[in-house]
Amino acid sequence: MVGALAAGGLTVVNLLRSSDAEGPVAGQLTNTYPAQPQPGWSLAVDDVFPGGAFLWPDSLGATYGTAKFTDLGATLVTTAGSGPGQQSEVVAVDAETGAVKWTTPVDGTITCATQAIGGALPCVISPRGVTAASVQFFDLASGDVTSRVDRPSASMVEVSDGSVFTVDSTQGSYTFSRGTPGDLEAQWSTTESWDSDCVGSGDAHSFEVLDGLVHFQSIRDFVLSAADGRMVSDSNLGSFASLPGQGFAGSYCQMPPPSDGYTTIVAARGGEEKFRVEQDFPAEPWLVSKSDSRPYIGSHGAYDIEDGTELWTVEGGEYFSLEKVIGDIVLGQNVDTLSAYRIDTGEELWSIQVEDYFEFAGSDGERVILSAEDGLVAVDLTDGSTSWTMAGEGTRWSWGKANDGLANITNDTLTYYPPTGGPSGAPGKLPTADEGGGEDQFVTKCGKTPTLTPVEYRTEAAGLVVRMEMKASCPGGDIVSTNSMRVSITDNGASVASAVFDFSDSPIYLPKTDSTNTTNSIERDFLYELDSFWRLPNSLGSASSLTNSTASGTQLVECEDEGTSDPSLTSGAPSQSRTNTSIKAVRSAAPTTADVEKTSFDALRAQANADFPFVQGDLSDKWVAQISAKRIGLDAADINGAPVRWTAEQILRQHLQLRLMYPEVRLLWSDEWRTFDLQGWWITVAGLTFADADAANGWCDAKGIALDQCYAKIVSNNRDSSGTTKYRR
Repeated sequence: MVGALAAGGLTVVNLLRSSDAEGPVAGQLTNTYPAQPQPGWSLAVDDVFPGGAFLWPDSLGATYGTAKFTDLGATLVTTAGSGPGQQSEVVAVDAETGAVKWTTPVDGTITCATQAIGGALPCVISPRGVTAASVQFFDLASGDVTSRVDRPSASMVEVSDGSVFTVDSTQGSYTFSRGTPGDLEAQWSTTESWDSDCVGSGDAHSFEVLDGLVHFQSIRDFVLSAADGRMVSDSNLGSFASLPGQGFAGSYCQMPPPSDGYTTIVAARGGEEKFRVEQDFPAEPWLVSKSDSRPYIGSHGAYDIEDGTELWTVEGGEYFSLEKVIGDIVLGQNVDTLSAYRIDTGEELWSIQVEDYFEFAGSDGERVILSAEDGLVAVDLTDGSTSWTMAGEGTRWSWGKANDGLANITNDTLTYYPPTGGPSGAPGKLPTADEGGGEDQFVTKCGKTPTLTPVEYRTEAAGLVVRMEMKASCPGGDIVSTNSMRVSITDNGASVASAVFDFSDSPIYLPKTDSTNTTNSIERDFLYELDSFWRLPNSLGSASSLTNSTASGTQLVECEDEGTSDPSLTSGAPSQSRTNTSIKAVRSAAPTTADVEKTSFDALRAQANADFPFVQGDLSDKWVAQISAKRIGLDAADINGAPVRWTAEQILRQHLQLRLMYPEVRLLWSDEWRTFDLQGWWITVAGLTFADADAANGWCDAKGIALDQCYAKIVSNNRDSSGTTKYRR
């Protein structure tokens, strides 16, 4: 259900884009998730610490029994122990495979940095019951402690800009230091009192080094210069927010709390106050790059970063506040409602109802992933549509970036979810308010079908998605509003996909292609469902993963307008250059290069060729799960139990269906492998290897595949078939 928030007092100005970065920023998922992800690997705590629990590598968080991991790129680090507050070992996991790299027993509580230095991860180890902490450096390759610095009162450690930062806690004060692994105070050390009008409970803490500032929060907030350790924040400043490239903001705390709300102080990096905003809390610039022009975003509006001039405001109810900034998009929350606004004008982009008290779990820059009681929901940042949902338990703390993907950790299990799309770009990127806005940029209907060129291929649960460059065939642009356009793709004379698309509900305005326009094309995603495509990404171009590839340039697109267009649409401003919502085909179309049987056979051959190097290099001579074996003319049941006389078309359809269900599967031709006695069979195997036949059959059990359709097999050219098959019983 969609619900609108009331906007009031809207003052519109034209601002520069908040971020000119072209790639992902710190904290952003580096690959995209246009479709619901499937587990890639899973690690049970019983395989690491039998009967125990995964725990946050932070002693205070572990006290509450919270599970969390630290992303160090190729390595994920967590801790394990018998229960809340009982950390006993540091655990390092291979982010690509889920294999345990090492575990190192530790005597005491564990609080680790979120970055490594010199190939080692520093952690504060505190023996229970005594004040005798030390900072120990764990080698990321072996888990060995390569060095140790005794630091009796140390509580937290962090790494940034080639230095080690530490916090020492003593009664009434904290000592902050910057140094090296050998000398923790080599650059500076300073002690600051707890004194504040607003002393907190200390039940939570955080330590981070951001954009030249050191921020520690516990009894109260401390903000220091990373360069020299100088205190740059007021002792009564709370609700700290780093403003990358600009400084920081925080709410000025008063006791008793003011009846009309707190005041926010916005300061330069050196601590010099710029301006104040009454009745305000700072929103978090969550996924942004450094900028000297991005406005300050408070809980109810935007303000010029230099002088605090109000730029726009929104009103959204008693519990509403602006919460996060992702590139050019500001997200607001009101209990169960999520809304999005342009950062430059405050224009509401969309508003949707989610679930009560949802949390922000992550973002790939195109979608924001929310965590609620029932699981995850991915929301498209452009239009607020739901990209996908996934049932499951957990909190936002249990989800996080894991190398090139996303992972979830509970006390029982660490699970990795590989990306379902290509590399991420700049987060939340929108056109500036005046892009395409003048009448001189208005486009007119062309009368010829547009030119489409494949840019990228990917598979997701719904089918094959092709990102197309769309270009008008006339200098004055075009308006595509037909209710029936056949879009067929071929590769070196063989059909790839063919389907009919309806643009009548959402016409596309293609920009001019004459010399007056520097942006003469747009990109859109076209979704081809099962039975309307024959080829997969890794057989079509340069593959970045099994499910993604960049177009090779050998593919051609044929467009035929088979329907009618809206005659009332004669001119208009160009459509947005790129959106993240796929255009779904309304029906499949026949292949254009041959009949469907020959097209399917050629596609099977092309797919087996594309998969052969991986099978030979990674799967051969190991136990795998075979999930289908079909030959033309066979009478046998399909995966749903329906009887089928198998043709090339049916064999390809089933393989593609299995590929969408289990993205890791591969295709083999039995004639090319010695461990198959019969020739002429198309074999589908899971692209995972197992230690033994029972483990492979266990995978079949876990997936719920019928006994006679999935069983353990060794694929090899180094032996005959004897002893290479084990059926399930």
